[in-house]
Amino acid sequence: MNSSLAILCLSLLMFGCQSTGTQKTDQDLKLALTALTNGHAENALVIYKHKLKQAPDDAQLLFLAGSACNQAARYDEALYYLNKGSAVAPSSEFDRELGRAHLALGNIRLATNTLLKAVDNNQDDDIALNSLGVTYSLQKNYIKARSAFKGAINIRPDSLEYRNNLALGWLLDGQPEQSIQILYPIYLRGEATSKVRLNLALAYAANGKIDAAKTIAMSELNQSELESTLAYYQTLAEQGIN
Repeated sequence: MNSSLAILCLSLLMFGCQSTGTQKTDQDLKLALTALTNGHAENALVIYKHKLKQAPDDAQLLFLAGSACNQAARYDEALYYLNKGSAVAPSSEFDRELGRAHLALGNIRLATNTLLKAVDNNQDDDIALNSLGVTYSLQKNYIKARSAFKGAINIRPDSLEYRNNLALGWLLDGQPEQSIQILYPIYLRGEATSKVRLNLALAYAANGKIDAAKTIAMSELNQSELESTLAYYQTLAEQGIN
């Protein structure tokens, strides 16, 4: 469970024994949680904005609104709520969500610094570690990127996303064989997503194994896409990923 949902669940427990008015708030937040869980961040955001009209400086609501904005790809709006909430009640969770918003907006240096602050204050935040690894990858600092991804995996060993990112951290650093060692067992177990399968194909191509790359890619691409991709794989095999 990510930190925003954990905070929300805690708040629901705290509010449960209070007044009828608070029970209405409890129901609203449960509805927002359901919307977020089902991938409807915009619906959750409507609820949070309504509650913020009644309590504009409520740090919890500001955090939830900012997190929902991040999930809804409203990154500029996320910064508004998160900066305001962080000024009221600074926390590693605010820093994490601020870092993710900056990352999505391409503010890489600012994202890195903010996510580092989040991780320094909460070393068990796998989401912050994964996002930090992405910032390092974008700066081609692959050693630090892999360290961050491994930290996230140690916390959530079942995450395909984190393992896929670690594999890319090896692939982009010119070591496709390491990527294959990570991704192939996932593929073999039948757990690979389309993204994982295509990245495995890419790793095989970068390692000069075009036939293996083609076999995997065939299940993901139509004929036209496959032809152009195979041409790229051939170039990759000859020149390397860099």
